Amino acid sequence: MQRTIIVLFLALSFLPVKLEASVRTQKLDSLLYQLEIARNDSVRHGLLIEISRIYTRSDLSRAIRYAEEAISLAEKAGSNKLIANGIFNAAIVYFSIGIYDTAIKYYFDFMELNRALGNDREMAFALANIGAVRLQMKQFDKAEENFLEALKILNNLMEKSDHEKLFPEIVSFYNNLGIIKKEKGMIEEALDYYTRGIAIAKQLSGASDNLANLYNNLGKILTEQGKYTEAFDALSRSLEIRERNNDKAGISASYRNIGSYYLSVGDYDLSRLNAYKALRFAEEIGSTGLQQSIVKLLYEYYKAINVADSALRYHERMKMLDDEINAEETLRELTRLELTAQFKQREQLQLAEQKRKELRYAFIGITLILLTLIAGLLYYLSRGRIKRLNLEKVNADLQAVNLQLEKQSLEKELELKNKELATNVIYQIKKNDLVDEIVQRLLKHGPNFKKENQGIINGIIKDLEKAQDASVWNEFELRFQHVHNSFYEKLNEINPELTTNERRLCAFLRLNMTTKEIAAITGQSQRSIDVARTRLRKKLNLTNQEQGLVEFLSSF
Repeated sequence: MQRTIIVLFLALSFLPVKLEASVRTQKLDSLLYQLEIARNDSVRHGLLIEISRIYTRSDLSRAIRYAEEAISLAEKAGSNKLIANGIFNAAIVYFSIGIYDTAIKYYFDFMELNRALGNDREMAFALANIGAVRLQMKQFDKAEENFLEALKILNNLMEKSDHEKLFPEIVSFYNNLGIIKKEKGMIEEALDYYTRGIAIAKQLSGASDNLANLYNNLGKILTEQGKYTEAFDALSRSLEIRERNNDKAGISASYRNIGSYYLSVGDYDLSRLNAYKALRFAEEIGSTGLQQSIVKLLYEYYKAINVADSALRYHERMKMLDDEINAEETLRELTRLELTAQFKQREQLQLAEQKRKELRYAFIGITLILLTLIAGLLYYLSRGRIKRLNLEKVNADLQAVNLQLEKQSLEKELELKNKELATNVIYQIKKNDLVDEIVQRLLKHGPNFKKENQGIINGIIKDLEKAQDASVWNEFELRFQHVHNSFYEKLNEINPELTTNERRLCAFLRLNMTTKEIAAITGQSQRSIDVARTRLRKKLNLTNQEQGLVEFLSSF
């Protein structure tokens, strides 16, 4: 197939990578270091693209990885310009390694993005590259449609331009359309496209590479048609341009084509001379494909002049190069298949993730709708509930008032009973005082009685004294326990070793009686009562506490 010209347009321009292996490695190391230290997204994006381009020559997996990473970075940055460049570069990478379906997909993505942005020129470039991919896939009809549509867009843009500016890319469009027509057997149409492309290329500066390709393709067709004079002129012009540009691959191809031309016209010496020149350049640049085509020409040459041993030698070399090309192509095809499988697997994962997201969004939407319905229902229910709660609150307030009244009633009742106990104690004291007075009077007047009656009087006195203590305290404790039924139990839990007097002192303090009143009841001095209170605090473990003894006893 004739040489296909692929349009490669990027908003960020990168020079073609035409480096020897060592120089290319040095540049790659430099780019990787710059990528490591770069912090600006735009700079990192450009470096990722250039690195991916270099890796297409040596490591296809890395070429794809860096191309995809450039797209991810652009999407995170949210820049349409960077996204467009990243997508276009990924398409170029996939195209260069032969994964055509994926390349076309990315070119279409690039085209749609620029359609939305209104960038007609970029849309034309995308269409042209889609056409170039389809040309490689031998889908000639579809490729022709793509190139014609791209050409139409650029022609419309040139008509709208005030200065009728020519786009250099049009030259490559005509060259590729000529190739398509040649492959379809439409020779005259192919010649027309080549001629029109040459006319446009002559008007442009910087289109010399495309002009050389057009002359080369034109010369090959003219040679096949037997128009040798015109063919030689076209092939010679192509060689001159390539020599000026120092395009060694192009020079090798031109010498090969000129050698083929001379073989066709029967000038064997010039055919051999040009074939060897072509082979020298092909070996210099290490192009296996060029070497194979040139060795085939030399085989045909020696076969034509009946030099069997040389023809056999070049035939064997041709087969060896064929095997080498086939081996490289097989390895490359295996790599393509592996990368294609990986890409499809990623696509499936992305589709699965997209479906999960859609399901998640659907679930969230349904949940929101249900929540809205539930919220509405709850609103109406809450209104009734609020009314019910208000009624319950009124009832609760009434109950609280009742409880407070009951509490106050109980407190008053307790206070009344405490007063009754205190009154009872005072009554008992007075009663004891009366008994004591009687005893004293009996003791005073006892000697005045008859001797036989004094024994009776003394017995009465002793009985009165015993009855006095027992009746007072038994009556008091009975009434106290009736009012404070668990008081002595709690005292016993704190200290079961309290004496009877200490227990009674606790009871008096619980009734909030003063030291003076307790002293009057017990017949002890106030000093003795104070000492007893101090001793009682120790036994109740209140020594180091600020809480008062009366306050403590009132808590249970």
